[in-house]
Amino acid sequence: MTWLDLGNPRPRSEAQRYTPVHWPQGKRIPLQPLAKLSSDDSLFKRSFMDLAIRRRSAREFAPLPLDRLGWLLALANQQLACGPQHLGFPLTQRPSPSAGAIHPVHLIAQNLELGGWNRYDPMGHELVSVPGGPDVHVVRKAMDELVTAPAATLLLLVAEPGKTAAKYLNSDSLVWRDAGILLGYLSLAAEALGLAFVPLGITGEPWAGKLVDEPGLAGVGAALVGARV
Repeated sequence: MTWLDLGNPRPRSEAQRYTPVHWPQGKRIPLQPLAKLSSDDSLFKRSFMDLAIRRRSAREFAPLPLDRLGWLLALANQQLACGPQHLGFPLTQRPSPSAGAIHPVHLIAQNLELGGWNRYDPMGHELVSVPGGPDVHVVRKAMDELVTAPAATLLLLVAEPGKTAAKYLNSDSLVWRDAGILLGYLSLAAEALGLAFVPLGITGEPWAGKLVDEPGLAGVGAALVGARV
């Protein structure tokens, strides 16, 4: 076995400014806020212990209503507070932790209802369509080789490693850990919402890096989510 040593991350003596990748501004789809989840809803009556014990990966999926997708994304990744911008972009507070509050991982959603690729905007709690990008049918066919689930929503975890590298030396392992933590939060949030969810053992490359027509993006994971059958 060959172990790839990514080195020990450490903060730079002087942080570098980074210019984030420019995402094309396509159609915006507002998502239902978590406030729409009633406190009387049975979803609120389950303890964390119950969620942790009952969580299981799924292999069968029904189409996911857009309101549930919005709640899932919010529970894992919605921006709750905004901090300083000395790195060239704002540091943010979200449900899932991230090294340096940088949150370099974007969530990209695709299903039959949405059609093409759609990026989750954690500040506006919206989906923003991403014009162009890799052929959806080619990507879904590759996913079917892992789990055949045409009705499921595909989530790609797409990192912008330059963000984390602006603050840390040897930053690659931090990006991978951020991605893993985010997948874990999505998994538990899906269980809390009564959804079917499975992480996929792929990075999402080469497709993730081709979502926009400029360098700087890299696939760091994928998952399928849907309503339970």
